[in-house]
Order: sequence, then C-alpha cells, then structure tokens
Amino acid sequence: ELTLKWHEENYGPSHYFTAFTRGMYAQTLYKLGEKDKARHEFELAFQNITSPDAITGDFAEDAYRRQLKKTIFQSYIELLSETAATNAQDAELIFQMADHLNSSSVQQALSDAAVRSSVNVPGLSDVVRQDQDAKNEISALMSYMTSQGIEGEPKRNPQVLAQMRNRLIELEKLRKSFKEQIQKSYPEYFALLQPKAPTTKDIAKQLKPDELFISAVSVSSRTYVWAIDAQGQVGFHRWELDHKGTEQLVARLRKTLDVAELGARAPAFDADAAYQIYKGVIAPQERMLEGKRHLIVATSGSLAKFPIAVLLRDPRKDKEIEKMAWLIKDVAISSVPTANGWMSLKRLGKVNLTEQPMIAWGDPVFNLKLAAADVQGGTRNVNKLRSTQSLGALDGPLQEFDSVYQQIPPLPETRDEVLQLAKILNGNAEQDLILGTKATRKSVLESNQSGLLRRKQVLVFATHGLLAGDLPNLNQPALAMAANPNPNDSPLLTLDDVLSLKLNADWVVLSACNTAGDDGRAEEALSGLARGFFFAGSRSLLVTHWSVESESAMLLTTQAFTAYKKDPTLRRSEAVRHAMLEVMKMGKFSHPTYWAPYALVGEGGR
Repeated sequence: ELTLKWHEENYGPSHYFTAFTRGMYAQTLYKLGEKDKARHEFELAFQNITSPDAITGDFAEDAYRRQLKKTIFQSYIELLSETAATNAQDAELIFQMADHLNSSSVQQALSDAAVRSSVNVPGLSDVVRQDQDAKNEISALMSYMTSQGIEGEPKRNPQVLAQMRNRLIELEKLRKSFKEQIQKSYPEYFALLQPKAPTTKDIAKQLKPDELFISAVSVSSRTYVWAIDAQGQVGFHRWELDHKGTEQLVARLRKTLDVAELGARAPAFDADAAYQIYKGVIAPQERMLEGKRHLIVATSGSLAKFPIAVLLRDPRKDKEIEKMAWLIKDVAISSVPTANGWMSLKRLGKVNLTEQPMIAWGDPVFNLKLAAADVQGGTRNVNKLRSTQSLGALDGPLQEFDSVYQQIPPLPETRDEVLQLAKILNGNAEQDLILGTKATRKSVLESNQSGLLRRKQVLVFATHGLLAGDLPNLNQPALAMAANPNPNDSPLLTLDDVLSLKLNADWVVLSACNTAGDDGRAEEALSGLARGFFFAGSRSLLVTHWSVESESAMLLTTQAFTAYKKDPTLRRSEAVRHAMLEVMKMGKFSHPTYWAPYALVGEGGR
C-alpha cells in the first residue's frame, strides 16, 4: 500500500507504472479475502495498463512487465470467474483480458520490428524518432526518481524531484500528442503497437450466420472458454484443468502426431487426449455449434500447438482410423492468434488491382557448394538442425553463421509442389516461380519494391521457418531463403522484412515452416510471423504444425487450391477441409500425421 502511494505521488494515479503496482496490491487484497476492495483496485489497474492514454512511459513492454501483467490479469480473471457464469459483464471483461494475454507473448517482437520498419515510411519516421527521444528521456528520469525512492528520505533532493516530476508531465503530454498523431495518420501502425481487445459484440457483428467464434485461454488454475455467434449469443464456461494439465494433455497428443518419420514404428494416435480436449474446450458449447459450417478459434500457449481439426467428438476408436469422429468432418476450421487480430483482418479492405494468380519461392539452396547435389526428400524437418547444433549464441562470428546455415536441411521436393500449384492457379512457371539459388531474400525485397507482390493473390514460401536463437545473431523469427555468395547480404527474410512488404494477398503459404517445438518458442514465432504478414496485407496463412511428409504435403496443398480455384464461392477454410478429407480417404495417409499438419491462420472466408 505504501509503494502504491509513492507511485501515485511521483508518477500519478493513472500512470502505467502505478497501474502495475496497483495490480500487485489488488492481488494481495484478493489473497487476503478482501474481494470487493480487490475488485475495485483490479478494475483501475486493468484500465490503466491497457489504455493507450495511460501508456506514456513506453509503447512496448519489457519481459518483466509482460510476466507481471500476466499474473495480474490471471488473478483478476480468477476473481471475476466466480460470478461470470451469471454476470454477463464479468464474462465480457474476462474475454477482453484473455485476448490481451493471448497477444502478449509476441507483442514485444512486433512492437520492436514496427519501430524499426517505420524508418521507411515518409512522415511517420520523424514522429517515431521524436517519440523515441522523449521515451528515452522519460526512462532516464524514472530511473533516477526510483533510485531516490529506494535510498530513503534523508538522501532525497525535493527540489530536483519536483523539477523532474514537472518535466515528466511535459514529456508525457508530448508523447500523448505523438501517439494521437500516429493513431490518426497511421492507424495500422498504431494498431500493431497497441492492439485493442474487441468486445463480444464487436466479434458478433463480423460473423456470418453459419460461423462460430471460440476463444480459449489457459491460466494457472483452469481454462476459460467463450463461444460467440452472429446473433450476439455468448456462451462461457470454465474447464477445470489448469495450465500445466493442459500442457501435459497437449504434449501427449503431439507425441502421436509429429511421427511421420517413424513410419510403421509410429505410436497409435492418442484418441483419449483428443477427446478430452474436445470435451473440455468445445463440447460445452455444442449447442451453439449446431448448424455451423465454419469454426474460428483463438488460442495461445499449449492450445495453439496442435490443429483443432484432430479433436474427436466421440471417444470410440475404429480400426479404420479415417472413420473416427474427427471434428474436421463436421465443420471447416480457421485459427487466429487473437480476437483483435481477426477483427483487423475482417476490416482489411481488398485493394482492386490487376490481379495475378501467384508467385512462389521454392527449393532454396542453403549450401552453395552442394547446389547440384541430388538430395532425396522425406520429411521437411528443420528440427534436426536444432537438435544437432548449439545455436543459442546470438553474437557468433559470420563464419559460424555460414557454417550452420549450410546444414539447414534442403527441400528439393518443394520444387515439384510449386510447379503443381502454378499449373492449378494458371501461373507462369518461368515468371512466377523463383527456385534454387535464385530464391533469395533479395529477390523477395526486389519483387516488393517493384510492386509485383501487391498484384499477387497467392504467395508461397516453400522453405523453413527459423526461431530466434536458431542461428548465430538471429534475434527474431525468419524464413530461410537461398544462401548468398555475398557475406554481407543476409539470406534471412526476417520479421522486420515481412513488415516492410506491401501485399494484397488472399493466401500466404508457408509450406515447410512448421511450428513444432515443446518450449513454446515456435508457437510465438508463428504468431509473430502471422501478424507480420497480416500487417503487410495478407488475409490468411497456410502453415504446418509439424514436420510434414512430402508426398502428403503436396497432395494437401494441391487439393486445397484445386477446390478453391474450382468454386468461386468456397471459403479458404472449406478448401483446406476438403483437402484434409480427400487425403484422409487414402489408406496410407489416413493417420492425422499426414492429413492434419496444415492449419489455416487468419481470415478463413472467401
């Protein structure tokens, strides 16, 4: 309580830093059983942590504040959940907090990348630079004021502190004006920095009658789930399985999914885990699912580490695995990182340009010395690189980077895949396919600068997705493009690069970019890349959850685009569902490791 009072006196009652202290104070009150008082303090803390007007110290958050916000929001959710089943307003508030939690894991990377990318936007760069200068001065002032508070009354200099407080007020007013200017003139950039959680009514207005939106978030003690339909009806329930329990259940499921390399030695599919997750997340809202053809799911953490398509609506097993009660048989599915992200995509207007069907990068050469080698395909597995290399160093020498980069597994089979896609989409193989040593980062950026990317309906990157730390000096998600003989020219298409692209695409296909990984880094990387491509102007991404087997992967993408091309009214999500069901029917590919790796992320409509 004394710390809160000190922050109120020095920073102001609604300041971002004060809000965090208030949130911790509210947590203490809740633990002591003072629920009414705790609720009041939580409410103030939540308003000031999430309000754009209150965040004057910094647009972004450091790791400590992200974790602190998570614990504060989780405690507030716990308090509100006691009444949410009967109090629609409390359920609504939990929904907004859950969306903030879903987005927080990738927000820092996106904010940092957005600031870096602003230098290429005329007008915006000057405002951002002035804002950054003011932010740095605020940071220095706060550091000094905090040290004065720690040292105690005898060592404080009241006159200096008063001058600093006045200067803080000036700087915060200045930053507020900068933010208002950015928000007014560059709304997309501002939304990337400070995403605002939508309400359930906002979601309902964007849904079609045959669509259902489900959002789920796991916290320390349980999992919370919402279902929203176009009529504005909201279903809410708690799944009494905590974050750790959810992680364990998902880990069980994934152990029987990411098994394409094992062949006949692969373990049997964990039908029990698939049914338990369905029973906990979706079954309580089955009434709302009736008659729906498109399910939109917003998840994070462990619940985002597998495709919803593999959930089972009935626990009974069948010798013929394709006959089991897979959820994908009944409804098309698309995934979104957050409700806010989905809303942004729904608002994204399509610019009418002379549309060209596609452009694709495939079979990139990672080792120029072996460019002509005959490498056989199998599974598209970059995890072999992760498991055999010590890739944690972010400051290794250039020679070390080149050495590791040459060991990235090649993807010769993706050449056939993009050739097939070009035929299906009526593309020009000579002009629209950039393969082998030509599939470089430079070629992507040049296509962007010429305006070519903006005229393409479908973009395909048939290459590996890398995570921060996978390579020396890599500190953000990236796509591995062809190696370049120029040591000063990076082969990596980074999140920074993605944010600089200007797209007008219905699809971006990352056909070998899997999110496999048990530590959560990959899920965050996918979410970061997805939001980066969405910011650039793509409406959806087709990505994989694990290392795919090449033949079935080609069948999935070609089947999906064949169906999409054939029927001009077909949803993207329905095209992917059609492909999954067709591959499932093929005896040797009936296991979900073959038909389920792909997920449609983003806007699943037409």
